[in-house]
Amino acid sequence: MFQRYFIERFRTELIYWCIMAIVFMFLRNNLSAMTALIFIAGVFYAARFFKEIHHSGNGVAYFMIPATQLEKLTVAIVMTTLYYFAMMIVVYVIGNLSGTFLGNMLATMDFLPNALIHQSSLQWKLFDESGLIPLVTFDFTNSDIENVRITGRLFTTFLLNQSLFLFGSIYFKRSQAFKTFSATILICILLAILIQIEARLILGDVYFSGANMAITQKTELAIWLRKFVDAAKIIFFLLPLYFWIVSYFRLTEKQV
Repeated sequence: MFQRYFIERFRTELIYWCIMAIVFMFLRNNLSAMTALIFIAGVFYAARFFKEIHHSGNGVAYFMIPATQLEKLTVAIVMTTLYYFAMMIVVYVIGNLSGTFLGNMLATMDFLPNALIHQSSLQWKLFDESGLIPLVTFDFTNSDIENVRITGRLFTTFLLNQSLFLFGSIYFKRSQAFKTFSATILICILLAILIQIEARLILGDVYFSGANMAITQKTELAIWLRKFVDAAKIIFFLLPLYFWIVSYFRLTEKQV
């Protein structure tokens, strides 16, 4: 399955990653833009992974491959998470080195006005202490531990996004990214309404009155919120696994 993927999409993959490297050349010193690029591009990468199964000819050929649905889904998960993330780091390194070198070369040649381009030292914003992938030292200080936690949450969010839109690529026939995003927003709105109703039923309207709450009421509210946040964290970390499981059943259903 891996061999088939790279044989059929070699040219597309090469063009795609070359474009990403060029984009990183311009965004190499903007951490927010690079983080957004990794997440947004990953969404579209995952949402288009199973597009061939929605066409009669390509779909039949894909499902006739002598591999189990679990093997096919495993390849999809690896390609949209580990492979995609690793390649993003590779093209970031290439784009950062190339962009810094070309920028300094143009500045040395006085090719453009100094207001537009000037010499700058090589920076690794993505790997800085406050970056997306901080370089953690071995003497785990408080800041390093916090960086590890932030990185863990970001990578879990990345896995969640990829698993969600991978499921969308199997479930929807057209405009997978847009339909998955729209369905997610709708579900989030419904969940927010249900949580609001549940909070009012459990805590009562008095808890939403503001500063007039008694100390005992504030304590009860804090306990309820802590339990809710703990449950939300568990669900958050388990959601990628859930979407991979339902993707497996949806892929099996699609084959039938």
